[in-house]
Amino acid sequence: MTAALTVVFAAGGTGLPAELPFGATTAAAADIEPVTITSDRYPDDGRPHEGAGEYGSFTFDAGSADAVRYTYDFTGQARGEVTPSAPGGPVTVRFMPEKAGPHRLSVKAYDRAGYTVGTGSSWFWVSSGRAPQAAWPLGDPEGSEHAEGTGSTPSATAGPGVTFGRPGHGWNTGTAAALDGTSGAYLDAQGSALDTRKAFAVGAWVYLPERPSRSMTVVSQDGSDGPGFALGYDDEADAWAFRVSPAEGTPLSWAVSGGAAPRQSWIHLLGVYDAELGSLRLYVNGRLAREDIQRGRAVATGAGDLQIGREASASGYSGHLRGTVADVRAYDRVVPAPEAEELGVAQPHQVAYWPLESATGGVAPDMDPKRTDEPAGVGLSLRGGASIYTTPDPGCDPGTDPDCVVDPNAYALSGNGHLALDGSTAYADRAAGLLGPEDSFSITARARLSSRDADENQTVLSLSGHSTQAVVVRYSGSTRRWELAVTSRDDSGATVTARDTAVLPSATGSGDHLALVYDATTREVRLYVNGQLAGAETEWANSWDLSTTRLEVGRSMTTSGSGDHFSGAVDEVRVFQGALDADAVPVVSILPSGSSVSEPGDPRTGLTSRGSDT
Repeated sequence: MTAALTVVFAAGGTGLPAELPFGATTAAAADIEPVTITSDRYPDDGRPHEGAGEYGSFTFDAGSADAVRYTYDFTGQARGEVTPSAPGGPVTVRFMPEKAGPHRLSVKAYDRAGYTVGTGSSWFWVSSGRAPQAAWPLGDPEGSEHAEGTGSTPSATAGPGVTFGRPGHGWNTGTAAALDGTSGAYLDAQGSALDTRKAFAVGAWVYLPERPSRSMTVVSQDGSDGPGFALGYDDEADAWAFRVSPAEGTPLSWAVSGGAAPRQSWIHLLGVYDAELGSLRLYVNGRLAREDIQRGRAVATGAGDLQIGREASASGYSGHLRGTVADVRAYDRVVPAPEAEELGVAQPHQVAYWPLESATGGVAPDMDPKRTDEPAGVGLSLRGGASIYTTPDPGCDPGTDPDCVVDPNAYALSGNGHLALDGSTAYADRAAGLLGPEDSFSITARARLSSRDADENQTVLSLSGHSTQAVVVRYSGSTRRWELAVTSRDDSGATVTARDTAVLPSATGSGDHLALVYDATTREVRLYVNGQLAGAETEWANSWDLSTTRLEVGRSMTTSGSGDHFSGAVDEVRVFQGALDADAVPVVSILPSGSSVSEPGDPRTGLTSRGSDT
C-alpha cells in the first residue's frame, strides 16, 4: 500500500497558493472517479464532533492510478494543493476548524495532463471548543486565603500580598484579586495545569494601577530551570509578552510581544502555542498582537505548579505582579482567532450622555440612559452665550396638511433641542475627571455647520489641558473637511498631528454624526463620520494624563488661548469608557434622542466591542 503524505494546515493560513485551478480542465465524465474522504476526528456522519481549536486528519484517496495531484477547499477557511508520494496514492492533510458549525470539504484529483480524474466532498459538524483545562475566576470574597477553581480545578493558595474582593473588569462582573508586587504577591495552584509540549493557551484579565517600571508576570507554570511558559509584561520590550522555554540543548527562549500597557485600564491577555503549526501567538484585548512561526521547534516540559502573579527563576521566584487579576483560564488546545477575539471583547460603557434638550441654570443635564427624566452625572455647562435651541411649534402638521411648509433647518438635530453656538464666544464644557488617565475612550456627537464655506477652523469636540488640547475634532477652514488632530503632550510646543479625513461636512438637516475613538492598547485614534471610518487610524504617541483634561464642546485650547469656536448646532453628546469598534459606531450614530444601547443588569449603557478595527 502506498504511504500517505501528511500536510499540516491551520485554518486561515497562507502557506499554499490562494488561487488554484479547481476544475480548470476535465477529462471525460466516465474517467472521473469519486474521491474517498475519511477523517479521524471529523467524519461525515451528521453528528457534531469536538471541536474548534482541535486538529483532525483528512485522507483523500482518488481510486485512480493516474492521480498525481489533489486540490482541496475547506469552504471559507482554507484551501491548498498536495501531491501523493506516488501516483494513485492517498494523501493526508491536517486541518483545525476555527469555529463551531457545519464545514464543507471539497476535493479534486488531477492527472499529469491536468485533467480531473476524481472529485469528492464531505460535510462535517464541529462543536464548540473544549472548556478550559483549569480556570480561576478570582472572584472570591474578601479575606479568602484560597482562590477557588471552576469544576474540578483545584484551589490556588494565595500569598500574603493578595487581597480578594477588589472591583472586577467591566460593570457588575464580580470582583478580582489585587496583588501588591511584593514577594507575597502570588497564587500557587500547587499542581500543573498544562502539558507545555503540546498545544495550549492561557489567558487572563489584568489591571495595572500605574505604568510598569519592571517586568511582571500575570500567569506562568514552573519548569525545571524557569517557567515552562510566562504571560505578562516585558520591561525590555515595553509591551505585553508571551514566552515558552526551549527544549534541552536549545539556548534561547521563544517569545512574542506587543500591545501597550496603559495604567488603570483592564486588558485581556491570551497566549497561544500551536504545536502542530509551530506557532506562538499573543492576543491583547482579542486582537492578534504578534505571531511567530518556527516549524519543528521543540518546547521544554514545564510540568510544575501553575503560578498567578509570579514566575520561577534559578534563584527563586521573580516578576511579582503589582496589579489586579481576574478570570485566569488554561486550555489544553489551541484557542483559534474567533474565540480569542470573543474572549478579549471589551465592554465600552456609556459614562455620560447629554441629549441637550434643555438646560437649568445654564447647565444641560447628564441623563441616565435607563430613565432620561433623571440626571445621572455632572452636567454640561453652557458658557459665553451658548443656549439650547428648541424646535418651534409650526402650528400645523406637515404630514397631513400640504400647505404646512417647515424649513428642515428649523428642526433640532435630534429630539426637540440642540446646543446653539455662535462661532464667537459660545461653548459648553465639563470639568476634568470623566476619563481614566490612559484608558481607552469614545466620544460621539452630532454637529451641523452654519456654513461649510467658512475659512476658519471650528471645533466640535476637544479634550483640553492647561496649554493645548489633547485631541480635537473640528472643521478645517483650510481643507473644508472634518478633521482629527492630536498633540503629544500638554505643552504649547507639543507636536501636532492632523489628518484631513476627506469628508465634506453638512450644513443642512440633521448634520453629521462624529465619533472619536481611542484604543489605548494599540495607541490608535480614529474618527468616524456618519458611522464610517474617515480614513485610516492615526497613531497617537502621547504622554497625556487624560483624567486631567476637560471636555469642551464648541471650542478648543490653542497656543494663543481658547479659540476655534464652532458656528452651528451640536447635539447628542455621549462619552464611553472603552473603544467603540466599527460595528458599534453605526449603532450609536442612529440612536434616537433619549435612547441608549443597554445590557441587562448594567447600571449604565454597554456595547460590545473588540477595541479596534480589523
